[in-house]
Amino acid sequence: MLRLGSIHSARKEFEQAVAWYTKGAEAGLPTAMFCLGVCLDAGRGVAAPEYPAAADWYRRAADAGHGAAANNLSNMYLVGRGRAWLRMPATSSRHCRASFLAFSGILRRGEHYLPDPRARRHA
Repeated sequence: MLRLGSIHSARKEFEQAVAWYTKGAEAGLPTAMFCLGVCLDAGRGVAAPEYPAAADWYRRAADAGHGAAANNLSNMYLVGRGRAWLRMPATSSRHCRASFLAFSGILRRGEHYLPDPRARRHA
C-alpha cells in the first residue's frame, strides 16, 4: 500500500497516491500516515489543503513513533495551521505535549514572528 502510494506520488498521480496512503494509514502504517498528512497539508490529491485532517494524521504517525510527523505537526503549530490542536490537552500524547511546550516557549520569547516567505531574499 505504501509503496503503491509512493509510486503514484512520484508519477504526480496524487489522487491515486492519496487513496493508497489512506489504505496504508488506516491499516496502521506510520509512514503511510505521515505521507497522507503531507498530501493533505500540501493539497495534493485533494481539492484544497485539509489542515485539520493533516494534523490528525501527523499526530497519529507521531504517536506511533514517526519523528518527521512530530516535526511537521510542530511546524503546523508554528505557522498557525494547527491552532485548533492547541486547544487539545497537552497531556494527550508525548509528541503533542512536547510540541505544545515548545510552541509556548517560542511565544514567551517572542520568536513567533516568522519571515514572510514571499519576501525577496537578498544575497
